[in-house]
Amino acid sequence: MALQDQLIKINLDNLDTKGIYLKDKNSTFKAKEINKNDLKKIDYENIDIVLKFYFRNKQIKKTINFYNITGLHAVKNAVAKRNLLKDELLETGVIKKKDFKTLNDIFKVYMDLKSRTLSKENIYSTAKTYDKWIRENIGHINIDKITVADIQMIVNDMLRQGLAPRTAQSIKQILRPVFNYAIEELDILMKNAALKVAIPKVQNIMNFELSDEQRKRLFYEIWNYEDLRYRGIMLFLFVGRRLNEALTLEWTEINLNDNLNTYIITAEKSKNRKRHEYPLSAPLVAFLKEYGIKKRGFLFEGVKTPHVTDDTFRSHWIKVYKRAGVEKMRIHDTRHILGNTLINKGVTEDIIAKVLGHQSYSITSRYAKVSLDSINEALKIYFEDISDIWETRG
Repeated sequence: MALQDQLIKINLDNLDTKGIYLKDKNSTFKAKEINKNDLKKIDYENIDIVLKFYFRNKQIKKTINFYNITGLHAVKNAVAKRNLLKDELLETGVIKKKDFKTLNDIFKVYMDLKSRTLSKENIYSTAKTYDKWIRENIGHINIDKITVADIQMIVNDMLRQGLAPRTAQSIKQILRPVFNYAIEELDILMKNAALKVAIPKVQNIMNFELSDEQRKRLFYEIWNYEDLRYRGIMLFLFVGRRLNEALTLEWTEINLNDNLNTYIITAEKSKNRKRHEYPLSAPLVAFLKEYGIKKRGFLFEGVKTPHVTDDTFRSHWIKVYKRAGVEKMRIHDTRHILGNTLINKGVTEDIIAKVLGHQSYSITSRYAKVSLDSINEALKIYFEDISDIWETRG
């Protein structure tokens, strides 16, 4: 047996681990036997546990895959699985073939279960991505028949269409817990096919710059866009918000009562699952007054959906940047423009991180807490050379 596949005996006090082995794929352990403390080294790793026991003088061997749980939890689950298999053999003489269901069936059950804990926005975006890329491609296949290659083909197709690796990564992020659910809760799988899907490494630092004149022209086209809903979404993008954050803003998250007007991005809606508070810069306040302030509901309501969707928005975005004379510009590039402009204007790194809603532990450790006033001042600097555009109507 290859070194990376050697089996390590697991021996725990107060738990019958006879015939329970760890497949040490990464040669983590030198000893032939490990205990409870050793298991901490594989917490939240991709864990393969091998079960070995005899029935009627014949060795039964099963490999169970676990992911995103502690090593101890994986062993306890493996022991429970072994006991169930033994009971089944004693009762029937055979290990019955499982009643496998299609991926679509299991996805529905999984999402129904998660609807109690996930935000509405998370459920909506997950279902939308599943429907667009997975449902028709492999959803009709029994989950035990789905291979790594099946999922990899979806990812590769997305990349060939020019989508970013980060977007393709969402397929793996959606399917991985669904397969784990089938393994750990439904007990109908041994392996998670989503784990070995390859995604190109994402380059987090993207270079996109506009000259000051181009940035001014872009803001002019945004500020004068004929549809107020889409104008408002673009204004929030222009001050650094991610698209989903802008689309799902609600009136209850807008505060126009204080000297410093603010808005909230809740933890459920933010990328790093942290609550963020931002100042409403003067152009945003002017827009909201023109748009019409309400007490509740989404700021940017959709025609057939609770709020405007990204698919509906994109055609308006393309129209605006084309009018501004920009050949090609992704929605996310508004954040790069903001960051680059503030750097060039001498704003410090810690304030830029806060303006963009970044969670940087290296920055947090080196700088004091950044106030809303500091963020507001940074945005004033950002708008100082284009203020004449919005002030003429604001």
